[in-house]
Amino acid sequence: MDISFGRQNIAIGDGFLVAGDSLNLGRGIADGTLNRGGAYYLTGRKNFDQTAVLRVGGASGLRSDLMWLQSDNPAQAKARLAIATLENITEKGTIGLTYLKVTNTDKRFDFLNRDGTKTYSLRGQGNIGYPDLFLSAEYAEQIKNDRSNESAWYVEAGWKFSDLYLSPTINYRYSRFSEGYDPLFYGNVRALGTWFQGEVASNYAGPFNSNTRVKSISLSIAPTYKLSIGMLLFNFDTVGKSGTFSNLDAKEVDIYALWNISEHAFLMPLIGMFNPDADLDHGGSQLGNSKSNFYTQLLLTTKF
Repeated sequence: MDISFGRQNIAIGDGFLVAGDSLNLGRGIADGTLNRGGAYYLTGRKNFDQTAVLRVGGASGLRSDLMWLQSDNPAQAKARLAIATLENITEKGTIGLTYLKVTNTDKRFDFLNRDGTKTYSLRGQGNIGYPDLFLSAEYAEQIKNDRSNESAWYVEAGWKFSDLYLSPTINYRYSRFSEGYDPLFYGNVRALGTWFQGEVASNYAGPFNSNTRVKSISLSIAPTYKLSIGMLLFNFDTVGKSGTFSNLDAKEVDIYALWNISEHAFLMPLIGMFNPDADLDHGGSQLGNSKSNFYTQLLLTTKF
């Protein structure tokens, strides 16, 4: 049994519902009323402001979490969450159940009307006894406070060719988020592109894990145990063709490298190409035109 309180980072599963409180919009949106300190992409501040967590169970077999989380983030409506999880962990994989309820929000910032929202999810992840196989899936059913129902789900399968030169790995994932689905506190836990899908799309252009279907393929090779090179391909398809952003259909390709320089530092260069179907005047989000959008970044991370 483990009991913890105070400010800490919390993640559930691979971050489909909760992966910390990391959204930092800065002063550039809503006249700065949603500012939490900036560092938008880097999301250096990930902790929930207040927590009370009871964890029961170990690294295998049945285990459970009971959590109360308080966000001080106006971009997340300063939501309070009550969460319960139940997992069964074996060598072949993990099956998990999650119940999450938004118990309160700051009404000044609750633009998604998330107060009272309940979310139930069933998830599974593992290799079912084959070391090179990867399987993962989750289904979330969401009941809003107006009694409307939303849902989100994904299925993913991958294979690592361990006996081949450079140990290439390929994964395919299909995910769907209904038109009014609230993506809550999702984020990257397992790997790049999970769950910020597309460096341009997920961070700047949309969709933001709501009202969309996403097909994605990831490819990677490992020239050395310290270096991996990968490619992510995404196809976005808008579910509901109404409202301001009625057509966020797009394609994106990201090419990146991960170099573990040392135990305390790694370097990640990335280049992406985002190609939207429509610009802002035709239901999209890109200003001026729908031409290809090129994006580059160089990220150096150190830890202590």
